[in-house]
Amino acid sequence: MRHIHISTIIGSTVPVETQFRMIHEAGFDGIFVTYNGSEPIDAWAETADKYHLEFKTVHGPFQHANRLWENGSEGDTYLNFLKSGIIDACSRIHADKCIMHVTVGNTAPPVNAEGLARFSDLCDYAKDKHVQLCFENLEPLPHIDAVLNHIQDPFHGFCWDCGHNACYTPHIDMMKKFSSRLKCIHLHDNLGVTQPGNIDYRDDRHFLPFDGILDWNWVTEKLNACNYPGPVTLEVSIMGKPEYRQMPLDAYIREAYKRGCQIREKLN
Repeated sequence: MRHIHISTIIGSTVPVETQFRMIHEAGFDGIFVTYNGSEPIDAWAETADKYHLEFKTVHGPFQHANRLWENGSEGDTYLNFLKSGIIDACSRIHADKCIMHVTVGNTAPPVNAEGLARFSDLCDYAKDKHVQLCFENLEPLPHIDAVLNHIQDPFHGFCWDCGHNACYTPHIDMMKKFSSRLKCIHLHDNLGVTQPGNIDYRDDRHFLPFDGILDWNWVTEKLNACNYPGPVTLEVSIMGKPEYRQMPLDAYIREAYKRGCQIREKLN
């Protein structure tokens, strides 16, 4: 049976180790975390193993993603940090996928040769470490197209975030563009673009599936059309709705698992 994974819960202050226990008890098969280079990821891997949770995916840092496109030493410094601080950690704990944002925010430095060369360098380094880079769709900028067109090695590929598709680029079928490169998915819901003509990061609510406007038949049809073989992976936040914050976290996680099972029933 297809496995169901979940991120550590966005907005929760409950220790990661406690979340892992709750996630296991709810029925999930695996987890992923965001790692910024300073958290105790080795200890997290040990805790995941204790609870028999698959821990094969790490979300890399994204606050400074635009630096890879900047000219000069700052971009090179950030590239080296991603190699030694993030990719090496993924390799060390045997997480074989690292999710990457290629930009952050509605504006970024223009696509340029220096930036693309850095992405090539990072991909080569990650492949040597047996870590696949999975580039995630975000705001409607040309950078992800440029990166995925530039990085032809099928070892690396695409992470489809269906919630981002709905609130950032509803006019672009990201799976039509990149399903042949699909490596992993992030599933969550939102209210779409609430201010037509204004793409706003605050629309990225990370609701539980079925609590927003996404058509989940459409989502699962896209995944079935490309024979996606991987887990159902939720990336959700208690900050999306007041009622989420009022629930005990273990109850929220159990509800998330129910939603994941509903999605799994729709997949081949």
